[in-house]
Amino acid sequence: AKHFRQLVAWQLAFELREQVLTLTRSEPASRDRRYCEQLNDSARSVASNIAEGFGRYNPADFARFLSIARGSLDETENHLRDGVASNYFPAVQVGPAILKGARCRAAITSLQVYLRSTAANKKASRNPRD
Repeated sequence: AKHFRQLVAWQLAFELREQVLTLTRSEPASRDRRYCEQLNDSARSVASNIAEGFGRYNPADFARFLSIARGSLDETENHLRDGVASNYFPAVQVGPAILKGARCRAAITSLQVYLRSTAANKKASRNPRD
């Protein structure tokens, strides 16, 4: 990939963010500003951390930012499930976002595996004694 926008993980994270923003604009969720801010922030953080990690041009740093993105993804799912439990959204309305998050999680995991193997190979080739 030459740009973060080409990464499937980022594309899925961006789509998830759009789904979350649509959900938080609807009532009754929109009346709970704190909840909506937390949900929106966590959803935005996923794509942001993927993009920032990509921009580091360092496999180990990128893998670390993907871990942060994964944490934000889990936080987003938690908030979505809380929204259902709080009767802000029907489960059927949140389901597509949770599925998008699962696809994003799988893409992040695959990218992390690749980056960690690349980082390990680079380190080994630089200093075979370590």
